[in-house]
Amino acid sequence: MTRRSMLAATTAIVGTLGLVAAAGAEQAAPEQPPAPLKVKLVEFTPTPAPANELEMASAYTRSSAVLTLADGSTRTFPLSYVILHRSGDYVGGWYSGLIVDKDGKPIQRTAPDKDGNVAIGPFMSAGQDGTSLLNVPDARVEGVKGRPLFLVNHLEYSTEAPNADPTKPPVELYGQLPMAMNVTVLDQDPATGRLTPVRLSTVDFGKVEGLWIPCNGSTTPWMTHLGSEEYEPDARVYEKQPLEPMNLYRGTVGKTWDQGGANPYMYGHIVEVTVKPDGSSEAVKHHAMGRLAFELGDVMGDRKTVYFGDDGDDVIRAMFVADRPGDLSAGTLYAAKWRQETGEGFGRARLEWIRLGHATDAEVEAMIQSGVKFSDIWDYATAGQVKAEPAKYQGFKPLYVYTGTGSKTQLEYYRLKPGREKEAAFLETRRYAAWLGATTEFTKLEGVAHDNRDKKLWIVASTIRAGMGKVKDDPRPQDDIRLDADAKDLNCGAVYESNLKGGQKDTSGRPIDSEWVAVDAYAPVHGARQPEGASVGKYDACSTDLVANPDNLRFSAAMRTLFIGEDSGNHLNNFVWAWNVDTKSLTRIFTAPAGAEDTGLNVFDDYNGHAYITANVQHPGAAEDLARYPDAIRLDLRRRIDPRGYVGYIAGLPALTRSE
Repeated sequence: MTRRSMLAATTAIVGTLGLVAAAGAEQAAPEQPPAPLKVKLVEFTPTPAPANELEMASAYTRSSAVLTLADGSTRTFPLSYVILHRSGDYVGGWYSGLIVDKDGKPIQRTAPDKDGNVAIGPFMSAGQDGTSLLNVPDARVEGVKGRPLFLVNHLEYSTEAPNADPTKPPVELYGQLPMAMNVTVLDQDPATGRLTPVRLSTVDFGKVEGLWIPCNGSTTPWMTHLGSEEYEPDARVYEKQPLEPMNLYRGTVGKTWDQGGANPYMYGHIVEVTVKPDGSSEAVKHHAMGRLAFELGDVMGDRKTVYFGDDGDDVIRAMFVADRPGDLSAGTLYAAKWRQETGEGFGRARLEWIRLGHATDAEVEAMIQSGVKFSDIWDYATAGQVKAEPAKYQGFKPLYVYTGTGSKTQLEYYRLKPGREKEAAFLETRRYAAWLGATTEFTKLEGVAHDNRDKKLWIVASTIRAGMGKVKDDPRPQDDIRLDADAKDLNCGAVYESNLKGGQKDTSGRPIDSEWVAVDAYAPVHGARQPEGASVGKYDACSTDLVANPDNLRFSAAMRTLFIGEDSGNHLNNFVWAWNVDTKSLTRIFTAPAGAEDTGLNVFDDYNGHAYITANVQHPGAAEDLARYPDAIRLDLRRRIDPRGYVGYIAGLPALTRSE
């Protein structure tokens, strides 16, 4: 069977698994949207783990939502997965996932990588990631017959592309290209809630020098998209080397920042995208929120306190408190200190907050535009240099933190130059937090979500390793986190919960201007190693019936449910889970193809009478993700998998609200 006919057959069969194509017959629209159902309890029936090759190669749900209504009656709603578009699809004027330069033209070649390999384009990213579904007031878009909604989605990275030298294997592309965000205009059928893509465009990042590795995202209370730039370029390294992915965007290939090339300090920021009623979009970078390996920022119920994921080993927990609700352009930045109460299991701690500084976007952007360099902020020495000449490096502090793309995390020594505190706080946020004594042993802090009613915050430690455990001969200069659980359990990751309170002071005694300050941390949801003799999941290292390496998080206030998406090499197929915060029940509701990550997770309880759970599938069948598996998976199963990324949603839910 040819690949084309095989994929056609697979698509036809997958329809029986709950997969629904994006096309559909239009229906007459009622004048008013359906009223939301008042619910006391929402439960989900489980989607079984894949049991055969077809299921392992597919994206599907077999779950239903079982609703207990205010009057005590129950109603059941079967769920289905709807694909809106895949990498390379042409949607009303543009191609899904197409990577372009500052002039909006498709990039045709990469710069040479470290081995001299050049990939040839055009490049269609299969890295569909962070997603917001925006219900913009007064939206009016030509060609929409129902109600217009707007979907913003990230393209995190491209996996591989053909080598310019046809005798060589494909080129691995992670971090080799600028990236993009797409905006899809959707036509919402008022009666059924069905979403049909009408038009697709790329967000213009020309005014902010392009976009670097966007990861997850969230939707603000004021209906904008809050995106991210992950794994910030190490400014110490790129002070002397060209930052070629962003040079490709700018048309300055081969140039360092002082020769007119890309400035590393322009990347590693929170990005806010506003979509206007006509579907056009505008992007800004919030430099006042610091510079980290941002997974995402999540805005609390006060519309001013924001928590971040910082993705990597030896990273920090950060909090931003804006000066004014609904305006993220100015505020105060903090980093957490973990005060451990117990190391048993996945640990428990009190959190204290160290004030890093206050700034505005304009202030920090002016620093960047002034040409400030890493060497203007820090004096730097290697551990070897300090050991050889200790007297020469008096006043240097030992730091062990993730420094960003381009270098290796290791013990290094720093001395802050006089008067450079603000540049350090907002351009070298993690190093400066370490300099001030914040905890820098966290690993893989990724998804963030919250509950406004009970003032709870959740953040993922997707993989718990390195400094979070007990490490023999640890080179880190401090040891705040000392977890006692077995390393094979810790490696499956956890979701940490924090209580949010007001009346808190930072470590210097200054009041924190927020009623939403995280004061503790503990892990109510976590993974564990696969039990001996498990009946399903023969290829899984972590229990198939528990979360493994959780990543995306999103909370539904109406359903009282935390949705959890995986990014796991310890589950062959990554899952989306529903964890009821009241009953503590954990249910698998979606499975992605092997080699894929569950991304773009978001939940919207009532958009014009319908509810949606956005759920993307990133890089299905990726060679890197399947490399450790036997040939039956790495080669044979991979041939069955459509490698395009999906942008989609879990459909079938009516609009919901709480009965109490």
